[in-house]
Amino acid sequence: MAERVVIIGAGLAGSLLAVYLARQGRTVSVFERRPDPRVAGYAGGRSINLALSIRGLWGLEGVGLDRDVLARDAIAMRGRRIHPLGATEVFQPYSRNPGDAINSVSRAGLNLSLIQAAGRERKVEFHFDTPCLDIDLDAPAAFVRGADGVERRVDADLILGADGAFSPVRARLQKTERFEYSQSPLAHGYKELHIPAPSGPGITSEALPGATFALEPHALHIWPRGGSMMIALPNRDGSFTCTLFWPFRGDHAFEALEGPGGAPAAPHAAEDLARVRAFFIEHYPDAVPLMPTLERDFFANPTSSLLTIRCSPWTWKGKVALLGDAAHAIVPFYGQGMNAAFEDVRVLADLLAGHPGDAHAALAAFEAARKPHADAIADMALENFVEMRDRVGDPAFRRKKRVEQELHALIGAGTLSMPLELRSPQYNLVSFSTVPYAEARRRGLAFDRFVERVLAELPPTAEGLAPDARADLLARAAHKVQSTANEPAVIEISPLLSPRTAVFPGDTPLSREALLDTAKGDSITLSTLRATVHLGAHADAPSHYGKGAHAIHEMPLAHYVGRCQVVDAPVQPGSLVHLDDLASPISERRVLIRTGTQPDTSIFPTDFAALDPALVEALADRGVITIGIDTPSVDPGSSKELRAHKAFLRRGVAILEGLVLDGVAPGVYELIAPPLKLEGFDASPVRALLRPVSG
Repeated sequence: MAERVVIIGAGLAGSLLAVYLARQGRTVSVFERRPDPRVAGYAGGRSINLALSIRGLWGLEGVGLDRDVLARDAIAMRGRRIHPLGATEVFQPYSRNPGDAINSVSRAGLNLSLIQAAGRERKVEFHFDTPCLDIDLDAPAAFVRGADGVERRVDADLILGADGAFSPVRARLQKTERFEYSQSPLAHGYKELHIPAPSGPGITSEALPGATFALEPHALHIWPRGGSMMIALPNRDGSFTCTLFWPFRGDHAFEALEGPGGAPAAPHAAEDLARVRAFFIEHYPDAVPLMPTLERDFFANPTSSLLTIRCSPWTWKGKVALLGDAAHAIVPFYGQGMNAAFEDVRVLADLLAGHPGDAHAALAAFEAARKPHADAIADMALENFVEMRDRVGDPAFRRKKRVEQELHALIGAGTLSMPLELRSPQYNLVSFSTVPYAEARRRGLAFDRFVERVLAELPPTAEGLAPDARADLLARAAHKVQSTANEPAVIEISPLLSPRTAVFPGDTPLSREALLDTAKGDSITLSTLRATVHLGAHADAPSHYGKGAHAIHEMPLAHYVGRCQVVDAPVQPGSLVHLDDLASPISERRVLIRTGTQPDTSIFPTDFAALDPALVEALADRGVITIGIDTPSVDPGSSKELRAHKAFLRRGVAILEGLVLDGVAPGVYELIAPPLKLEGFDASPVRALLRPVSG
């Protein structure tokens, strides 16, 4: 047994892990760079309230802390309350089951509870104001600097890095050979604001006697504004922690109010304060009366970044391991960062207990068990950001969500008998079950496609039907879809095109000018479109990268219509896809490569995967005539030589870029992606579709 364990980081994961390991009989030393919150208290202004769900509760339950945390720190949120601009609020329940809820918790309050729980363990010793400076991986040992300024070496049997997104332990592992690391910043940042408990009458909750709230307390409040949003999560004292998620640059962005150099220093000029208030009155009018310290909070609280971090390996020779944000930091839009970390803690502790005397085997099993699911929730978190920011206010999206929950209820009641992968929406699987994240994503995507097909069977009159008649109609539509499940389904692999669709820096984004508009009394709606032809899913013409080569109207349609093969290439962002990276042998003349390195098409990635020119040559040697990829380009974004493009030109292979292959199982399909017949153009957007084929 690893008797002496050093944990770097006394945050949520580190403190909970200390409880687990101490109860296994290990001596645990926890080193934390911040002051002891039991003494110093918590300094606010840089927080996002957390959403504790069943996965996190499972992690707490392993040491009997789940009930205490729910009773002391949590408020149940049963759905989203949407605040559209200029329209009535809408409540979207998270689940057909009224008992399903996620729980708003204060990061500071929960962290304090866990530190206090660990502090009660006889074998746990905390060292605050003591940053980790370096790690001796082979000893192993940690080099720390105490509150007295003295640096010292701390030897251990096992060192565990639970030290967050900017982990010193991971920084040391990054210096080893063959360590893979990617850090993908979001184009959006975040800033904390505050809604206090009302001084007069407010909304009360039987679950929280004595507290009054300015807003419904049992909901996550969202102000979606298309590309930007504000959210508010309740606290047990009646206040709400609000968070702005805005782009750094643009009109509805931090730059618009702070200026290009960031927030001006205090004291703030009257015009700065007035500009903030006027902006919020325009875009968040119902929230402004609830925020008496709006202007002060806006300038006092920092604007912070959001990151997705992926790395490998997480472990070193059975002596050092990473967990939580240190191993897999994600953006907060599925509320799963803490929950994933608490799952890490319990799985790691159980594996250490199950491999006495063999920490190497335990750590290897831990990484194998958790890494695929960490990658899956990272992707889902990015996708959920787009849903919260852009889609929750859309009536068509709300209609789809209603149908999704109604189908889920019919399945739960036994009215519909469905196979396992068609029984639950993705949100339910992620937030209200412990189904592993990668499996939840696979099943969720299948259920989403099922809902889309049921929606297509419903007549426009379905919205107005009485509940029993509507349920009967939904059941019949679902049975029809299920009975035709063996028919080839059309799978969309092109992104939605909108002004928010990312284009190459400097290229022309999509814009629409309405020359006539029925909403303004005109007899017809008539629009003008302006955009790069390299927009979303698109076909490059050889003339894009070869002087005197064919324009897009001269390309044979056979390149874009016919049998194709979808193949996975599980590579790191920023890397090149080589032939050895393809997870399946190539059997078709058209090949679509899924790298998963551009999960959000509204953000132009700086580190997407591209193709090795040798891969293009090798596939051309096998008779491949078309290669598609789920990134903006077959060459790296910084490439000037365009070596992959030139290989395509030499070999006469066609290019499809910007495809959306998430959720598409590897295999053989019929590809339908013809470009527009644009005379002389260097590319064309495509509406790319797949249909499964057999044989």
